[in-house]
Parts: sequence; C-alpha cells; structure tokens
Amino acid sequence: MMRKFDVKQLVICIVAVLAPRFCVAEVYPLVPVVFMTGFLSGVNRSLLFLCSIGGLLALAPVRVLAKYGLILILLTLLVTAAEWYFHRCRTYAAAIMTGVLTAGVRIIWQEPGITGVSAVVTGVLEGVFVSGAVFLCTRLSFMFLDWEPQGKMPLPVYVQGSERLNHYADSFSRLSKTFTQMNRYKDDFTAEELSRMQNEVAGTLCVSCDRCFACWEAEDAPMYQILYRFLQSVQRGEDADESAGALREHCICTEEMHRQVMRVFEKAHLNLSWYNRLQENRDAIAQQLNAMAYIMEDCAKNEQDVTASEGKLTAQIRFCLKEWGIEFESLRILKKSGDKLEISMQAHTRGKRCVSVKELAAQFSRAADRIFVPAKDSRALLGEKQTRLVFPETTRLTANYGVAKAVREGEQVSGDNFSFQMLDDGRCVMSVSDGMGSGCGACKESEMVIDLIEKFMEAGFRPDLALRMMNSAMVTHGENNLFSTIDLTCIDMDSGMAQIYKIGAAATFVRHGSSVECIEDHSMPTGVFMSQQPACREVQIEDGDFVIMVTDGVLEHLYTENTGETVSDIIRGIDTGNPSRFAREVLEQILLFTGGRVRDDMTVLVAGLWNR
Repeated sequence: MMRKFDVKQLVICIVAVLAPRFCVAEVYPLVPVVFMTGFLSGVNRSLLFLCSIGGLLALAPVRVLAKYGLILILLTLLVTAAEWYFHRCRTYAAAIMTGVLTAGVRIIWQEPGITGVSAVVTGVLEGVFVSGAVFLCTRLSFMFLDWEPQGKMPLPVYVQGSERLNHYADSFSRLSKTFTQMNRYKDDFTAEELSRMQNEVAGTLCVSCDRCFACWEAEDAPMYQILYRFLQSVQRGEDADESAGALREHCICTEEMHRQVMRVFEKAHLNLSWYNRLQENRDAIAQQLNAMAYIMEDCAKNEQDVTASEGKLTAQIRFCLKEWGIEFESLRILKKSGDKLEISMQAHTRGKRCVSVKELAAQFSRAADRIFVPAKDSRALLGEKQTRLVFPETTRLTANYGVAKAVREGEQVSGDNFSFQMLDDGRCVMSVSDGMGSGCGACKESEMVIDLIEKFMEAGFRPDLALRMMNSAMVTHGENNLFSTIDLTCIDMDSGMAQIYKIGAAATFVRHGSSVECIEDHSMPTGVFMSQQPACREVQIEDGDFVIMVTDGVLEHLYTENTGETVSDIIRGIDTGNPSRFAREVLEQILLFTGGRVRDDMTVLVAGLWNR
C-alpha cells in the first residue's frame, strides 16, 4: 500500500540524495540499495526516484550518473512489470534483480583501468553486496517507518460510555450489598416470638375458661412459667406427653391446650419457612445484581488500539502483506482481554487473484511469533474486492472431545446432559449434569442446568459466579422438587490451568501420561439451598493430557471396593489419542464390570489437549 508522505519518508529520501557520497573503488553500491529499499517499503516512488537522480547529479561524476541512472530506470521498469504481471514482487526477487542488474551493468559498462577478470570480479562482488543489503535493509525500513518514540505513543482511547458503565456497575454492586445486609436467616424462634405464641394460646383458649383468674391473674399463679417451658420443650422437639406433665397438674384443659400449642407452632413454622424463603430470594437478587455489576465492569474494559506501540509487529505485518501482493486501507492492532492481540484490516489483492486467509494467518504467526487464526465466519479467500479481515491471537493449547452415553434400562432418553465450549477469551469449558432420577423429567432438569451454564459462560462470567447464578435460578425454579448435579471444568488454554468445580457430581479424572489423578468432592445437588458455594480444585494440564468426566451411573454400579481406583486403572490402560474412541472404550470396560446392565444413565465425556 502507498503510505502517506511523512517525515520518515523524507529521511529515506535524504539518504537517497546522500548515497552517492559513499564510494569505494569507483563503486557506489548504496545508490541502488537505498533506492530499492525505499521503493519496496512504500515510500513515494516518484519523489524517491527524483531524489536518487538529484543526488547523482550533485555528488557523482557524469559517467557514474549515466551508469547508475540507467540501473535505477531499469529497476523501476522491472519491479513495476513484475508487480503488474504477478500482482506482487517478493523482496528476495527484487533483491536478486537489483544485484544481477547492478553486476551486469558493472561488467558491461567497464570503468577505465578495470578490464577482463577484474571487471567481472568487481561486478559480482558489488552485485552480491547489493542483493544482501536490499533484502536486509527492506525489513529494517519497514520497522523504521512504523516505529514510534515511547514518549509520542498515543494514550489508549476507550469507547464512549465506559465511564457510565462503571458508574452503573458501582450502583448495582452497592444495591447487591444492601440486599445482602437485609438478610437475617432464622433457624429457630426467639424468646420474644415464644412469648407471642404463648399470648396467642392463652388469648384463644384461657380467656373463655372459668379458671382463667386463678391460673393467670393470681399473684402466685405458675401458669405463665409452665406454659412457657412447655413451648420451649415443643420447640426443642421433646416428647409432648412427657413435657405436658406439669401442665396437667394446673390446667383442666390440657388436651385442648396441647392441640392449640401444636396449631400455633405449625403456623409459626410455616411463617418461618416463608421468611427464610424470602431471604433466599433476596440472596438470589443480590447475586444477580452482583453478576450484573461484574459484567458491566468487564464491558467497561474496552479493547485498546496498540498499533503505535506495536510498531515492530505492524512492520512485520506490512512486510508480509507486501510480499503477498496485498494492499490495505487500514491496519489496526487491538489488545483484547487477557493481553491477547487482534489484527484488524481492510484489504484486497492486486489484480484478479486470491490469497488463502488461513495461509495469511500462518504468515502473520511466523512473523510475530504469536499464534493468529482467522476469526469465526471469516472468508476463506481474500480477492480483489475490499474485505474486512480479523485475525485474533489464539491459545497455546487446542482441544478435541468425545462422548459416550448409555441410557438406563427401560428408559427412552438419558437424564444426563453435557456441554463442550471453546470461548472467545481462550477458555475451554466442559460441563456434565446428571438430573435426579431418570427419563424425560431428569433430562429436562439437567438440560436446563447445562443451558444456563452455557449462557453464563458465553456472557463472560467467571465459573464460580456462573455456578452461583445458576444455583440461585434453580432454587427459585423449584418445580416438582427435581434437582441436578453439575460438574464443570474450565481450562485456560494458554497457561493450561484447569479449575474443576463440583456440585453433587461424581469424580473427575485427569490422565497425565501414565498417571491418573482422581478429583472428588461431596456436596448437595444444585437448587437445594441458596448459600451453596462450589468448591474449586486446580490442576495443571500439559500437552497430551486427557480430562475424563463421568456421571454417577458410571461409578455407582461397579461393585468394587474402590470405584475411583478401578476407573483410574481402566483409564490408565487405554491406548488411543482419539477422544471419541477413548470415551467409548471407557464405557465398554465399565459395562464389563456391570455385566452389560445399565441400572442408571451413564455418560463419559473425554477431552484431549495438545499444543498447537
């Protein structure tokens, strides 16, 4: 692409003017070197040619002007013809043409006093020097043109609205804290509530009794203490008949009193359950508000344009584009979350030719020592039509998965569901859910859990926050009292660090070469209670490791002393690098232990991870 004229181009033009001052044995090698370097680097070609000829006029003898002027003219014609015919001119090809042409003119145009073998040797040496210098200086020129002093680098500009998003996030966070502070869960009744229950019982039953005055209004009437102790004993769950002994001695309506107390307690327990349910709903709202605050803060961390600060990378990309005969209107390097880079450009090829976008990403990766891939839904080929291309930096590891399932005997569908996601932020998320029971009902519950997890993770939530959000949704859902387990593994595909979360789920196995690590946790399924906190276990994943996730049906019917060790031995003995075959072989060997019986839904999810 033709660059706009700037100070750096002026510097190269000045060097072209001064190039004839460098002379060794009547040889002026810098003249073709500087000219071809600027010619290939995108310097204004007309101005560069005039500056080169002007320098020869001012600083070199007439014969040198004639010889090197001829070289410059021929080089311009040859490179321009190559670009017209092939729609590009590679740097090495231009360097070879420059060296050959310089040597040829040197040999044919013999200097006075240099003849025969001396002319040939001198010409060849000059041609070799010019070729090497053009190839090296062209790359350096691209870096020079894209280099920016540290003090002049522009500050990152963020998208408008990020400050407002931060204010909204702060407001949601404060509102979440307010809801959390409002929560006061109650496990039992306070003394004040017992007194109110006592007054309710006495006001309902004793006010119409003939002995009310003797029981309650006499100075030495013990009824208050007796009824209060009876309420306390009922509250503690003690036997009502034994606790009512003192009550029978002072009250002629003991049986009616006992029924009235139990009725009041039943109503109080119902109110207590509804009160705690209200607190759970407040907890759910607080968690959801907190999650909204997190997402808003994450959205406010906008991508930064680091094109100026990444001058070396920009120069390498521009050099690759020139080599492939691609012209671009805009080129930006953006820094995404996690310090990942993304190349964005508007480009097209010269003439009616196409370039593989995948191969272009590979060229960028080799030039930048980073791994770039074409964006999802990107075009496969770049042609003469202007096209926007995006190349995000990808991760060090890649993953493939396979799954094997068996449906419980007598059922049509499995109550297990699974998910495998490769997220844009470089995380791999594997999740397995086992619905309580079997059949369609269990399948719907586990499907709802997996669907929620997928949506939360795609939205950018952290795994622990996504699990808490999902759990709060399941608590408030509460339909038919069906619950599901959740087993979630989140792998950072750059560092290889895997975070394993379990809520009522079976063990997860990680195979490192010939060793197998078993990760277990004992907890209740999702949706049982609001304050459930998922435990996290971290495991380092390396090239060639496998992560194996299973449901309860795989482990519960092995009838061995240590089911985890049995499955570990099975996994250790499997010799395949195909995750789908790996999962099938695990399930087949499990069925050998059960005699082919499937007494519960079985699911085996296997992921293999390798370096790219």
